[in-house]
Amino acid sequence: MQKTVRALKKTRGAFLTCFILGLLLVLLAAAFSLYINVTKVEVFEAALEEADINELLGIVLGDANVPGLSAGLTKGGLTDGIATPETLSAFAQDTIDYLTGETDEWKPTVTVMGFEVPIPISQDFMSHMEDVKGWVEIGQKVFFALLAVCGVLLLRLIVSSRCKFSGAGYYLGVILPLALVGAVIGWAYFDFEGFWMFIHEHFIKEGIFSNGEVIMQIFTTDMFKAFMQPIVTTFAMLLGGIVLLPIVVAPLSKLRQGGRDY
Repeated sequence: MQKTVRALKKTRGAFLTCFILGLLLVLLAAAFSLYINVTKVEVFEAALEEADINELLGIVLGDANVPGLSAGLTKGGLTDGIATPETLSAFAQDTIDYLTGETDEWKPTVTVMGFEVPIPISQDFMSHMEDVKGWVEIGQKVFFALLAVCGVLLLRLIVSSRCKFSGAGYYLGVILPLALVGAVIGWAYFDFEGFWMFIHEHFIKEGIFSNGEVIMQIFTTDMFKAFMQPIVTTFAMLLGGIVLLPIVVAPLSKLRQGGRDY
């Protein structure tokens, strides 16, 4: 009788451990997919191509006093060829460096005929960017915290003779957060503007700006929506690994148990 009770306790403990592991791995995959793509220069460059950056450059250069470049030329369409890959790359790099803490200031510029022209940014928008930077820092901390906890749980399943892998617990833990992530992805896919408004109303307040803010000629909803595909692709690849993980972990756990069943 005592042996049966002990076995039941081990079974419940194994179920709970694997449930938490599956749940946290899905959240870890979601956090990693979001963070790695939002802070990747190449992904940002591709998203910028969805925005009409030439319109932004036209506004900036039309009001700028650039030696050797007359206002008539800038307003007459010379900006059509300025949005080069180098321009996009420099803007993306400056922005990512600021958001990830590589630099303390964000002062994006465009270069025309060897002259750097600053993009006008209001103090309200700079405060908004500071908030976004804070969320990026939080995301980084959450990622490493989840990684550490998942590592401990995996190590326990593989090394400890007191904890056997539970497939039922693990896959139940995977399914629950996956349903939530899938719902969020579906919402963003079919109603991105509504999803984007909800994020700013509840998490990044005072982050909605009118087209009167010059930088908003780049930061359009279409530009941000372009991040979805790489984020979802990365998450899907990681999810495949999560689903297949028991193929490796379960035999190792059973080997540690000496092939015993409860």
